Amino acid sequence: MKKTAVIIAVCPQGRCSGCVNNIDSTCRKLHYDNDEDSDYRAVVIEPEREFIHVCGQDEVEALALPPWNSFGWESVYIPDCVIRFTNVENVVDAYPVGPYVSIFTKSSHGSVSHFAVPRLRSPLELKLLEELRGQAIEMSRCQISVRTLLTDRLKQVAYSVGDYISEFLPEVNEVTRERISEIASHHTSVLENFFPVVLDSEVEEVYVDRPESVVYFDHHRLGRCFAGFSVKHSDVSRLVTLLRLESNLHLDRKNPSLKTELSLFGIKLRFSASQAPLSPDGLQLQIRRASTIPFSIPSLIQNKTLPLDAAALLLLAVNSRFNITITGEPGSGKTTLLNALDMATPPIWRKIYIEDAIESRILGNHHQVRIKVDPVDERNGRFRKSDEIIKSLHRSPDYLILGEIQTAEHIQSLFQAMSAGLRTIQTCHSDSGAGLISRWTLVQGVELANIALMDVIVTMFRPVPGNSLRIVREIMEVRKGITDGGLEFRGLNRVYDCLDSDSKIGDWAMDGAFMFRSRELGVTTHETALYALIESLSGIIDHPDVESHSELHKMIWADGNPLKVE
Repeated sequence: MKKTAVIIAVCPQGRCSGCVNNIDSTCRKLHYDNDEDSDYRAVVIEPEREFIHVCGQDEVEALALPPWNSFGWESVYIPDCVIRFTNVENVVDAYPVGPYVSIFTKSSHGSVSHFAVPRLRSPLELKLLEELRGQAIEMSRCQISVRTLLTDRLKQVAYSVGDYISEFLPEVNEVTRERISEIASHHTSVLENFFPVVLDSEVEEVYVDRPESVVYFDHHRLGRCFAGFSVKHSDVSRLVTLLRLESNLHLDRKNPSLKTELSLFGIKLRFSASQAPLSPDGLQLQIRRASTIPFSIPSLIQNKTLPLDAAALLLLAVNSRFNITITGEPGSGKTTLLNALDMATPPIWRKIYIEDAIESRILGNHHQVRIKVDPVDERNGRFRKSDEIIKSLHRSPDYLILGEIQTAEHIQSLFQAMSAGLRTIQTCHSDSGAGLISRWTLVQGVELANIALMDVIVTMFRPVPGNSLRIVREIMEVRKGITDGGLEFRGLNRVYDCLDSDSKIGDWAMDGAFMFRSRELGVTTHETALYALIESLSGIIDHPDVESHSELHKMIWADGNPLKVE
């Protein structure tokens, strides 16, 4: 995947006149090397004139020319108070996010801070926005008193503000009117300060430790960043009310934690919150933002989450309907990998999903049934995950996708479903395959014979907290055999370890899941099918313009079964 290179130039009040970087009307600071592996973006800051100018690589001819000598730049007014707040020499990136421009600065000790400004072009437009924010609150109070979701409420307010501008200020152009209306509508929500962050496709997760503490978030390229705001004590009750309204779940002293998903302008957000008495310092909150474009297996190979041969092995396993558990610490990419594998399964399969927070993806013409259960935080829940897992015995799934397995009850239901012949894939927290087996057997009391029902355990790992890199650390196959007519667990066999110097797959156990499943089909070994898939997959990776994930299952099933190659 391409990296992003950002060119920053801070210009004096006289602009190019007398500037040492001015060479024949072009700017030496804006020069860039045409590297095919990088996307370029230029940012020009004029602190005295109170403007910031942004240009992307789509306008590549403009990059060498300053904004006042070329087209293709977007100019945004920055109030003097914002310029005084930060050192413009420390700006490392700036780009549009919806109706805002996000600006990032890096301090001398390496911490990255973020602040956002409205995407407006003049002090007059900013003044209009400030006046309309108060009007937007009044308009929101005048809405019909019906229970509507947050996105719908914000759209209604923005529409009303836009009508007001059209009627009384018809000279305001459409783009400016829409931006002012959208920002004004955000002012009516307790999430107002969060919008520039959660609307950003490069933001992965947002954190609130307690009221009045600085909000921070994980950025795909810039790592952990500090936002320029906090949640005030006076906003806590509004925020709790919003979460309860959107989720229809409890968040109070008897039920002090909550987990739910919220769709905001088509963006999927997963909220996890807790308050007193569980959280003695007050409300704490995490907001996980789902990627706008889901990761496919080819894209995970490109961003170095896993190598091509390990990806081929997992594709072979999921298309053979192995029982797979993806484990790892929180935020290590377990659900991302699960969804990528799901995308590579045949559309004809009937797949049933059981989730407390909907993190699966609707995939075109795939046969998918999604069941939403109450989270474990909900004490008065009526739809328990363990019950729905057992009920799936009568729903005829080809594959059962269970999301996160959290409690001992979930685990018992999982193994009961597998023992009844259901094929499953799920996530579970642990630091390794061996650690997961120990947790299941020693803590949750799962019999070793039942462990033999599992086929593959994948461990995800996040090497640096706050950094976007996630990797597949190891792939374990479960060793098993038949003794006295019953399954016997014989241990784990590591078939991939990223810490090995060569990081190659192999060292198959004769009683491992891959050989075991192959023999069930009358196939001597799965290796022939695996190496053929590796060769085919390398061709797709070399041509990223192909809708590769939709082609994977066709390659894998070309000979009628993933483990067979003729």
